[in-house]
Amino acid sequence: MLMKTASQSLTEQLCTRFAERIRTRLLAPGARLPSVRQCAQQQGVSPSTAVAAYDQLLAQGPAEARTNRRFYARELPVAPHSA
Repeated sequence: MLMKTASQSLTEQLCTRFAERIRTRLLAPGARLPSVRQCAQQQGVSPSTAVAAYDQLLAQGPAEARTNRRFYARELPVAPHSA
């Protein structure tokens, strides 16, 4: 659950949550993210917060936008394991 009193903004928390799901492949590469409206309802935030979070995901790389402002998880490079 997102916390309004946390040190991170709701936008940052939502972006981090989706980025983590993509990184851990809970959202597989190519998977469609919820619509802005669905995301806002599910997370209890305004649509503008959901849009801002998706925009951050686009800027950071774990998501891509396609036609009609739909957002999808991107394939992320796998970090090499240290031995």
